[in-house]
Parts: sequence; structure tokens; C-alpha cells
Amino acid sequence: MTDTLFHSAFGAFPLERRPATPNQPLQAWDAADDYLLQLAAQLPPAARTLIVNDSFGALGVALHERRPHSWGDSRNAHYALADNLARNALPDDAVTPLPATAPPTGQYDLVLWRIPKSIALLQQQAAWLRGAVTTGTRILAGGMIKHLPEQTVELLRRLGTVDILHAQKKARLFQVTFDPAQAEASLPAQKPLIVGEYQLELRGDANVFARDKFDVGARFFLEQFAQLPRARHIADLGCGNGVLGIVAQRLQPDAALHFFDESYQAVACAEHNYRRNIDIETPQASFSVDDCLSHYRGELFDLILCNPPFHQNHVLGDHIAWQMFMQSARHLRRDGELWVVGNRHLQYHVKLRRLFGHCRVVAGNPKFVVLAARKTR
Repeated sequence: MTDTLFHSAFGAFPLERRPATPNQPLQAWDAADDYLLQLAAQLPPAARTLIVNDSFGALGVALHERRPHSWGDSRNAHYALADNLARNALPDDAVTPLPATAPPTGQYDLVLWRIPKSIALLQQQAAWLRGAVTTGTRILAGGMIKHLPEQTVELLRRLGTVDILHAQKKARLFQVTFDPAQAEASLPAQKPLIVGEYQLELRGDANVFARDKFDVGARFFLEQFAQLPRARHIADLGCGNGVLGIVAQRLQPDAALHFFDESYQAVACAEHNYRRNIDIETPQASFSVDDCLSHYRGELFDLILCNPPFHQNHVLGDHIAWQMFMQSARHLRRDGELWVVGNRHLQYHVKLRRLFGHCRVVAGNPKFVVLAARKTR
């Protein structure tokens, strides 16, 4: 079992990743978190501290006495932060979560910034941070070297001068000195994604999956939608830009649609895209930023549509898909169905048969397979 005690410059804290998995081989922090906290400990205590993209709350828990704000696009990360605050018997309001659908407000004295995987999100955050820092703000940014985008330094320079610090345990940090004369407020280019065969115009914000292209897995999935069973309550689980639920709503205009994603930006885009592309008189749709279906307490679903991710940040694996499948089984009516698209080599049918007792292949091609699992027990 991996050691769950994080020995930081601000103390030792038990931490766990979310979702929790048996015999978890990975820790809830890495050397970049440790390095950021080492440098923060050498600075005078900041009146206002902003943490950006804290994956599982390691930075927030360590700095809880400073009552920082934690800004990021992952609701799962904010849930993990809350879990780890509770695990350490710390007040639940010691760290304030901020969704990445808007810039942080006010000005900060210290920014600890984990460089995100998405280049577009990095560019957006650099532009939005311009209004939250001053020339006196200490900005420390970084991550594990193998995960840093090639454009990291170039994009950080849009805020000001960048000093590249020595690597430590395969982590690299950058110290950014804000220069209002040098700073650029340019956001990532955004143009509507036009899907002509479905007459859709879709917005994709910086951190939304397939923001500027039509995902090939989703395309293959939609080609099978003529076979969907009739349903009164339909969920688009891991909705991204909302394309699956939007097309399902057009095919079944009397159904109530429910969109779920752990990305704040994805849910905002799904809602925008739904209202832009659905013109039925009385649409019934709800939109939830959630860790899969963890906090859903509504009616059971007749049909759940899912294009599950096979990674969490930089970690590959099917643990998120497995969580989606298990929670779907709990939130489906008897004889309700979970429809899934996935890469053929992932062999989702094995897990689905184990959970549901029934799983059939709807369609397949050399790369993808669409599966329908019926809740029979």
C-alpha cells in the first residue's frame, strides 16, 4: 500500500486520491507539489494566496492556515480537497474553491500554479491571472518535467519575466515576475465547432474535451443513436460539450435530459450548446458539475449515455470508467440501459457483464465498439 502521509514544508498530512481505489499505487501529491511548498515556506506569509490546479488538495491542505483560494476546472479536485481537509480534521472552509469558468477576483500576493495538461487552459489562465496579480505578487508555477507542455515558458512570458529554477526530483518550477507592460490578455482562439451532418454549432471552452474538433468516438456513437431505446429520463454522463445529450434530446423531445461532468467549463459549454441547438418548446434539461453521479439523488434513469475518459490528468487507466459504470448501475431503473462507446482494446464488455449481468455489442469498427448494458438485477 502506498504511503499516504505527505511530509511537506508546512507539516505532515495524510492524503488520498479521489476516486479511492483498492491498493492505490499512486500518491495524492508529487515532487512538484513538494517543491512549490518548499519555496512558499521561504517567503513571508502572504495575505492572499491563490492555488491553481491543485489535483487532490495537497497544496490547499498544507497551506490551510493561510486560508487560500483554490482555482481550477475540476470538481473532482475540489471534492478531493474537501475529503483531505476532513481527513486531517481541518475546517471545511479553510480553503475556498473557485471554478475556472471565471477569473479570480481581487489581487493576490502569492500564486502557486500547477501547469495544466491543456495548453488552451494554460493560455486562458495566464490571461485571466493578469487582473489578479501585481508587480509585487510572487508567482511560482511548475509541474513534473515529463508533463510540461513545450509552450510552457512561452505562455508564462505573457505575464512577464520568467526565471527557470533548478529541477528537483524531476520537477521543474518557474518564477514569474508580473510586468504589466509585457503582459498579454489574449485568450485562446475560439471558433464554433460546426457539425454539419447533425446541424450543430458547438462551443468548446479551453478545458473541454475535443473543444475544436468532432471526436471520432462520439461520431461513431451518434451513428448508432437510431437504435436507442425510448426513455423518459436520459443522462449524458461525462457530457463534455453536450453533443450526445443534445442529439438524444432531438430524437426524443419528450425525454428529460440530465448532463453531468466533473469539469466546470464542460458543463457550462453543454448548457450553452443545449440552449443554442435545442428549439423544442418545453425542453427539460438539468446540468450538474459532479464527480460522475456521486451526488445525484434524483429519479432513476431509463437510459445513460457515456463516452468515458481513460485517463485522469496524466494517469492512464480505466478507474474513472469503472466508477461511471458502477454508479450507472445504481442509478438505472430495472431494465434500464447504459450505452457506452470505447476503444475496442479496453474491453469494457467484461466489466459491464460483471456489473449488469447483460451486455451486448450494438456496433463496432476496427477502433471503437458501442455497448449496451441492461440492468437485469
